[in-house]
Amino acid sequence: MIIVGERINSTRKPITAALEAHDEAHIVNEARRQWDTGAAYLDVNTAMMRAGEPEAMTWVIELIQNEIPEAQIAIDSANPEAVEAGFKAHQGRALLNSINMEKERMESIIPLIREHKPRVIGLTIDDNGVTQDADKRFDLGVQLIELLTKNDIDLDDIFIDPLIFPVSAELQAGNVSLNIMGRLKEQYPGVHMVCGLSNISFGLPERKLINQVYMMMAMGRGLDAAIIDPLDKRMMASIITARTLLGQDKACKGYLKAYRSDGLNLELVP
Repeated sequence: MIIVGERINSTRKPITAALEAHDEAHIVNEARRQWDTGAAYLDVNTAMMRAGEPEAMTWVIELIQNEIPEAQIAIDSANPEAVEAGFKAHQGRALLNSINMEKERMESIIPLIREHKPRVIGLTIDDNGVTQDADKRFDLGVQLIELLTKNDIDLDDIFIDPLIFPVSAELQAGNVSLNIMGRLKEQYPGVHMVCGLSNISFGLPERKLINQVYMMMAMGRGLDAAIIDPLDKRMMASIITARTLLGQDKACKGYLKAYRSDGLNLELVP
């Protein structure tokens, strides 16, 4: 499971404050805690800086990689200037979060993808906006994969997000997204499935419980990447356990390692 740590996001007030104050200690602390807990990428979103988004993106990426040289960044922006700034600042190969099939966005981002060859998250959205139609979302996933491979992005570097909708609004929303994942994985076995799955529980109590259970269900249908808070110990324990039960944890080494380090001791969780 590829974990993308979601905490360095300017929609969070503490992050906005840190960006405005150039609070290096706060940003580095957020980065290090996520990296040390097992994140493969650290998502960086500086969109709330408005016109200063590109400069803020550069500052955060350089700061994190100076302090944690091995850290890899997911550049999270809809602004081509901020995306380009992130690519230029990043050491190594970044993850782009994200593109979609909107014509204007695609035309502005594809040249950057050709130049910098990042790994890419693709959202099943086009110029008609977000749709709950399962076949349409599947078709958009196919279009994204075909477009990216034509631009020299390998299947292993493509992550498709089929979009997750709240079950509180549509009872079958969770099943629909699982089916899309399964169909795409069957047609393109090398492609990764990713999601920010917390939307599944919107409007319901005990949201973390719903998210944990849905994570395990999705992993069974091919989900192998997730944009989550890696400091959520219950979620991380669920992922570790699911990998073992799905036969993805050779000799149960990951499970036993987590057990020995109290990673599965939920009695320690507040």
